[in-house]
Amino acid sequence: MSNHQSINTKYKTMTKKYNLHKIREARNEFEAMLRIKGISARTFAKLLGVAEITSAKYINDPTLLRYSHMDSIAIYCRMSVKDIIDLIEYDLVSDAERFD
Repeated sequence: MSNHQSINTKYKTMTKKYNLHKIREARNEFEAMLRIKGISARTFAKLLGVAEITSAKYINDPTLLRYSHMDSIAIYCRMSVKDIIDLIEYDLVSDAERFD
């Protein structure tokens, strides 16, 4: 008989900075991915080589990202650019379904 402990997922930490509750409050899937990977707004800005205000616009509306930015994010997160594009498309599709 194994002894299993119950896990309280309400405040379970996914990364050092963000807990599950914060990740669920993300405005879009792209922001949620950044939080899961532990990428702060400042780190995101440095990664892209843009100002923090510009990076905040990109987080709020990832459709503004250029391919070179997506490539930098993909390399840093060890993902493919297609995965980044899929995250952005998912939000576009889910937004369109809400308005239909």
